Amino acid sequence: MSLIRCIIIFAVTFSCVLTARGDEGTDYYGDKPPVESIVLPGYSEETARDRLSSTPMQPIEGIWEYPDEMMTLVIERFSSPQFSRKLKYRIVLLSADDMSLLPGTVIGYIAESADNEKFELWLYSELDGKILTGASKCVATLDSDGNSLTFVRNEIKMRVRFNVMRFLPKIFRFISLSPYKDGEELPVGFRKVFPSYDNNGSQPGEVRYL
Repeated sequence: MSLIRCIIIFAVTFSCVLTARGDEGTDYYGDKPPVESIVLPGYSEETARDRLSSTPMQPIEGIWEYPDEMMTLVIERFSSPQFSRKLKYRIVLLSADDMSLLPGTVIGYIAESADNEKFELWLYSELDGKILTGASKCVATLDSDGNSLTFVRNEIKMRVRFNVMRFLPKIFRFISLSPYKDGEELPVGFRKVFPSYDNNGSQPGEVRYL
């Protein structure tokens, strides 16, 4: 075997190893989120608005309130060699009443489907100290106006463990506290606050006084 052929084979093999491990030798997660969440630096509502305003936005992108958990979140496009292109969006915490959660914490990921209003949503469901784990999958629906993103709890009720603190307790508390009726749907979700539907900071159903 010639020296050139040996070099080519070695280069291809090494490239495959890097692809399997991801960027700079880190893990490759494919089309599922990492086991543990990460915290991204430099996130606030102001920086998120600036970032979103600088590029054309998809309907699902924006800043959202999660009223059940008193959180403000940003849904944004992202790409990384560590992830499959299927995971096109991530959900990042901007602020929360729970001060133990840091701005910039990635709380979930979103993948598109053949239906423009249906998405595969992954949310971390467990809190181990200050680390989010246990990503649970459900189907999320974006309303026709793009102002709310809702999902149904029964689709994720069996996907969390019972031995750690719950993250997002309004979603997962029924696992240990209350029975669940087959076929019963209790939607929860996010409400968009930026960009607003009239580009003037208004929310649907809000009365504006002149």
